[in-house]
Amino acid sequence: MKEQQKGLFSLMSRMEGMSNQFTKTDWKVAQYIKNHTEDFISGSAQNLAAQIGVSDASIIRFAQKVGFSGLNEFKFMLQNELKKDQTIINQNSYTSLLQEYNLLAETLFKGTNLEYVDLLRRRMLKAKRIYIAGMDLNKNIAEVIGHKFTLLGLDVRVISNYDTLKLFANLAKKEDLFIFLTLSGGHQILADAIGRIVENDSFIVLISNYESSLCSAYADLTFLIPKTNMLTNHDTITREILIFMLFDIIFLNFLKEDKHSQEVFQRTAPFSKFRQQDNE
Repeated sequence: MKEQQKGLFSLMSRMEGMSNQFTKTDWKVAQYIKNHTEDFISGSAQNLAAQIGVSDASIIRFAQKVGFSGLNEFKFMLQNELKKDQTIINQNSYTSLLQEYNLLAETLFKGTNLEYVDLLRRRMLKAKRIYIAGMDLNKNIAEVIGHKFTLLGLDVRVISNYDTLKLFANLAKKEDLFIFLTLSGGHQILADAIGRIVENDSFIVLISNYESSLCSAYADLTFLIPKTNMLTNHDTITREILIFMLFDIIFLNFLKEDKHSQEVFQRTAPFSKFRQQDNE
């Protein structure tokens, strides 16, 4: 049982948790360990006793009080804890990545116009067909989003190549709605296809990094994804995650604001709370 406890708590946490049992002498030892950890590990009982101002027997008793057989075992475990702490300190680059992800998420949520989200929901519910177009790197994103929104009972179709886009651009109707995933918004082929769709009077939604671009000139609604090019971890951050986050905001709006969509989702989605309760 004693070995299990050693693995569950850091030594500093354990000493803090036992502090109500400490004598004044114990407090002196504990404070020295906290402030001079490496010196405590390398010092002998006699030298430590002189430094702390207690007897060497008091140091040994302290080690036993916090759960060890003697001073050597205590120092060995303390050394291991110190190595773990140093490893965490060396992982500051991961902390930087976490901070930048938090910044991007906060920027996305604060910058998303909820009136636009409401309008998009109403237009999607009104549309006869919904096309989600994601070419190249955005192909898989479009497929995941398309599948998720079919769980709301919507007629969603995914366009993942330019030939199919040209076909549906020519067949587009006024009651159709197109959502385009293009972070740059600068592809001429895509802009030409959207221009054809606009001629057919379909509703156009753009998901982009840029408010002004070739494609945005044709959009009825534009949702902006935060840019990552100025961040330290620009090459590491997966920008597609931010697109998924945006569509989670839109999806939540359906569940909260449209009762029919919520009911359909509860009946069809295997991961909905309603279905999970049925399976318990």
